[in-house]
Amino acid sequence: MAGRDAVLVTGGAGYIGAHCCKALAEAGYLPVCFDNLSTGHAQFVKWGPLVRADVADAAALAAVFAQHHPVAVMHFAAASLVGESVSDPQKYYLNNVAGTLNLLKAMGEAGCTKLVFSSTGAVYGQCRQRSDP
Repeated sequence: MAGRDAVLVTGGAGYIGAHCCKALAEAGYLPVCFDNLSTGHAQFVKWGPLVRADVADAAALAAVFAQHHPVAVMHFAAASLVGESVSDPQKYYLNNVAGTLNLLKAMGEAGCTKLVFSSTGAVYGQCRQRSDP
């Protein structure tokens, strides 16, 4: 694993994050999975190290940047259940907004300027059905 550029993948133990880690490894990068495993699965982490931590933990973010010196970040660590976001908006704010701000601050302090930010397709609403011509 030495010698490869690292890419930090927050939420890398989830479905999308794990597939991105696999693609990164196949492209010659070292995917560093940063996941609290609240919805992710440790067994999905196969292509690089797992750092079990939360984006709310600024010290853990600083430590992962200091240890791995990632050249980029792919950010998939977000809560995304619409119903739960209505019943527990504080959880969603703390994770999705404050956690992302923690990540951006850690990136800035480490001089990491490349970010892939992923969002749920739910932000686009329901798609309309087209009738065939």
